[in-house]
Amino acid sequence: MKVTHIIVGTLLGLSVAACSTNKPRTVARMPKNDEMPTGTQGVKRKVGNPYKVAGVWYYPKEDPTYDQTGYASWYGKDFHGKATANGEVYNMNALTAAHKTLPMPSYVKVTNLQNNRSLVLRVNDRGPFVAGRLIDVSRRGAQLLGFQKQGVTRVRIQASDESGRVIRSSRSQQTATAQSRPEQAQAPQVTATGETHFVQVGSYSSQENATTQANKLRQSGHPARVQRQMQNGRAFWRVRIGPFVKRLLAQDRLDRVVADGFYDARIFTEKVR
Repeated sequence: MKVTHIIVGTLLGLSVAACSTNKPRTVARMPKNDEMPTGTQGVKRKVGNPYKVAGVWYYPKEDPTYDQTGYASWYGKDFHGKATANGEVYNMNALTAAHKTLPMPSYVKVTNLQNNRSLVLRVNDRGPFVAGRLIDVSRRGAQLLGFQKQGVTRVRIQASDESGRVIRSSRSQQTATAQSRPEQAQAPQVTATGETHFVQVGSYSSQENATTQANKLRQSGHPARVQRQMQNGRAFWRVRIGPFVKRLLAQDRLDRVVADGFYDARIFTEKVR
């Protein structure tokens, strides 16, 4: 299974200690296959306190008009049957999802922007904690949305009720209009700001090592190039993809590169001379 399917840190889990031996702990049931859980599921609804993962702070909050576009991934058998962040039980064949800040539980309508399939999911977990990802869906969710095999896809996520009804707002309508236009790759050109963007996977003192990394990227479908650079009288070889005329296009590529396991990739912005 690809690393993209297993997002490290998606299931934070709960460390629940029994306060009293006379007070039994409520145990949530595992949802059935193809079920989108509703109701309490044996746990209390919570927004949650700010928390820190890998040096980054996250601030959960109520957001009934949440409407964002970004990348979705999925997680599966390594977490099947284990506790989610709010104490429910994860079934990779049920219709649930992980989000970094939305209340648990809450519901979201997720639309795969590659094929326009939509699905309502119950948020009962925290994650994903990979740069560029907005949501982790269950394996069954990825199957129904049509991206299980590719692992990652671009989606629109809207807060909804359990029936998929979305609260309309001027912000969400404007977002929907802007996001309905498909993005197309453009030939490199100078922007109005005179900037161009690259996805850099590494900088090496050895040309051989740089070439090896570039070949790995090409095998994964990324058009990487090796560029020689002089710094303080020494030669370095940078492995890069680009240039991109828009940072958004570079971000899209970065997400795909990270999804393929190149976790040291970064975006570099340079002035065009």
